[in-house]
Amino acid sequence: MKEKIYTIPLTEAYEEAGECPFCKIEQRLEAEAVEYALGASMMEPDSRMVSNEKGFCRRHFAQMMGRQGNALSLALVLDTHFHYFINKMEEIKGKKRQGGLFKKETTKREELSAFLDATEKSCVICEKLENTLEKFACTFWELYQKEKDFHQKVNESKGFCLPHFSLLMKAADRELHGRALEDLTEELMEVEIANLKRVNEDVNWFTKKFDYRYQDAPWKDAKDAPPRAIAKIAKFVSESETEKEK
Repeated sequence: MKEKIYTIPLTEAYEEAGECPFCKIEQRLEAEAVEYALGASMMEPDSRMVSNEKGFCRRHFAQMMGRQGNALSLALVLDTHFHYFINKMEEIKGKKRQGGLFKKETTKREELSAFLDATEKSCVICEKLENTLEKFACTFWELYQKEKDFHQKVNESKGFCLPHFSLLMKAADRELHGRALEDLTEELMEVEIANLKRVNEDVNWFTKKFDYRYQDAPWKDAKDAPPRAIAKIAKFVSESETEKEK
């Protein structure tokens, strides 16, 4: 398979162990985005304007706070972000309201609530991750359809976590058509179901090992079954928040 720049992260992810190659990609993208937010982004006015407006979720603020030697950068991000909030709230507070005959007036409280709700749901890093992962999902189907080596590697892999498998199924409707859409998605479903059964068997054996009748039986592949099972069914979390995939 001839590598292209945009295919390298995906093919490299399949060279590593783990329950989901897209989790590996997301982990790298997230680390790069956090680093960028505390570094190069601060020197770009357009980027700072976006981060001031959209901000970051608590998870990504926590990751930024955990970066050694970046306390000043984080404080500067927070300083300008607070200025944006204060100015916006003062703008809403200072607006003069005029009633209308045919249109219900939007109160300051309603406008403020809408602003706060939108802010709560926005995060520069989350949006960037979502957009980039969607592009990788499109690349996945391009490779899976056209590259035999990649196709075989996927079919022999451990499948995906359920959130990223869902991402791929949605991307398939955009990237595949006709018979290819039906055949390739069916094939990938078989890969996913087989691997869900594999992990489930490990979890089941893990529970049996706490039964005195199986105390002397080998652990097989079940010692790390619970964290692998969580990695299989739950949304990606960083290594600082869960055990590293085996």
